[in-house]
Amino acid sequence: MRLTKSGTSFFDIKKNSSSSEFPNLFTNYLLSHGETYFWEKGNFHVVTKAHHAKEVLTSSAYSADRGSFFVSRMPNLDLRLIGDFFSVVKKMMVMSDDGDHAKKRKLASLGFEDHILEKFTTKMKTTVKKLVQDLNLKKSVDFSELLAKKLPSTVLADLFSIPEKDRGQFLNWSMTMTGFFGGASEYRNEDGIEVNAAALSLKNYFAGLIEIRRNDPGEDYVSILVKVQKVSGLSDDELISQLIMMLVAGMATTTDQMNNIMFLMAENIHLQKELKENPTLIPQAIEELKRFDPAVTFIFRVAREKTFIGDQPIEVGDVIFISTHAINRDLPMENKPFEIDIHRKAQHFAYGHGPHYCIGAKLGRMEMLSLFEEILINLPLFELDSENEAIRDHYSLSFSGFKTLPIRFLTGHVDSERTKI
Repeated sequence: MRLTKSGTSFFDIKKNSSSSEFPNLFTNYLLSHGETYFWEKGNFHVVTKAHHAKEVLTSSAYSADRGSFFVSRMPNLDLRLIGDFFSVVKKMMVMSDDGDHAKKRKLASLGFEDHILEKFTTKMKTTVKKLVQDLNLKKSVDFSELLAKKLPSTVLADLFSIPEKDRGQFLNWSMTMTGFFGGASEYRNEDGIEVNAAALSLKNYFAGLIEIRRNDPGEDYVSILVKVQKVSGLSDDELISQLIMMLVAGMATTTDQMNNIMFLMAENIHLQKELKENPTLIPQAIEELKRFDPAVTFIFRVAREKTFIGDQPIEVGDVIFISTHAINRDLPMENKPFEIDIHRKAQHFAYGHGPHYCIGAKLGRMEMLSLFEEILINLPLFELDSENEAIRDHYSLSFSGFKTLPIRFLTGHVDSERTKI
């Protein structure tokens, strides 16, 4: 028999949680209903245990194509208004399965091979150093606006060799698509018109860029994919969809994750002190903070066949929502999963698991390591700015970051009574 639960909507729990309490409060709410259960309000099953998550994310019984579920969430929107949006999204690697997915992934991964990223590292570190140095003389800053939004967009624009004049608009198009697809929209006709325009703008831009790279190839990501496109058998439309996917995923989720990590560090000044004293801990500290508050709130799949998750019966077409916050805390209680411990070698699902494991994970790790090493080694201690509130950006059920993240630097590394120690 199917275990069915109901209560306050997950989105309302997210929106009504304070910035500090959100990660654990949200997780506890999800866990309070069971390991795997059908959530009536959302019409989907919820998975909160790591072993069940791994089962779903590696099994051919589940599809990454969430198109039908997505359409079911917008009964009041004229679908004819989002034809360009769907034409882009349905060809993305993240919406494909089996051989189609393998073909697209193989192509997309060519631009993320070690020797290519190694060439790119110096330029990325220069970008990081410049952005962090710009903060050095300021007493307080909005980290989200001045750094978390700028760094991922700059890194990807550099990787794609996008002209400086076009870069600001790229973030706007990306965030519009991510918010809509992630569930933040009310799915009115005006929302559909806005997201369709963003998708069409990106599609047209990349179509033009592909032609430029065919005639004058460089060493950028677009040139690499264009060079091997014929071998892969992908059409221009399929190639464009992969480029848009990399842009949207790489900008939005990396921005959110940087903000989440920075917030936790600003709240816990003792972590900063320890990492300044022992910088070798910085890489695993970053992974632990991803475990504690991942940018991707849910990973979801659709059942292709009748099956079970534990004792929960699953029917064909059922939608599965995997809670990353919950499965990241699926540790023995003696390991204190609801506490931050930068000395543990954190295992987490912030980049997913299985065949759809985030293809840009290495680039994301490079960005965050470069950023937080630069901040922790070269800037003073910092705390949340008590005069300006940090505001969570729950723009979607599937993603979480910050709209604003004001921080205040403590000149001379002076402790503050307002900062947790």
